[in-house]
Amino acid sequence: MNEEKISSGILVYRKNKKSRKIEVLLVHPGGPYWHNKDFKSWHIPKGGVSEDEDLLRAAIREFEEETGLSLSLRDIKRIKYLCDVRSKSGKLVHIFFLQKDFKKDKFGTSKEKIEVEWPPGSGIRKIYPENDKVEYIELELAKKKIIPYQLPVLLKLEEKIKKSN
Repeated sequence: MNEEKISSGILVYRKNKKSRKIEVLLVHPGGPYWHNKDFKSWHIPKGGVSEDEDLLRAAIREFEEETGLSLSLRDIKRIKYLCDVRSKSGKLVHIFFLQKDFKKDKFGTSKEKIEVEWPPGSGIRKIYPENDKVEYIELELAKKKIIPYQLPVLLKLEEKIKKSN
């Protein structure tokens, strides 16, 4: 039986009140490998979809786990499907989108933890948050910071926003 690995996530965006530029909410992976990496390392909050799980329900769960932020019922009703992309490993990633301005003081950290052997080969295992930063990043800069396979998602969002204006 050929079961394809599937992930689902939510790309949240806002229009900055001062600059009027579009910003997207991205997460930065935790752990020592990613500690000093900035460009091509941020990603859209997303995660695995269980067998028979609804894509949107999985996206909501993963968004809340990875960001520490909560979505209200009103927010959930406004979420729309954007597109899908394929990760470097071949996983199909379904992305939804939502316009929402979360306040910085509401930002949390990842509820999920990862265990990493560091330094590699040392036998020393440490636990880190799955993601160590949650930030709104101006769209043009986000295009440089996002992991490469997710860049088409930002371009699709940008196209959709331009068409709606």
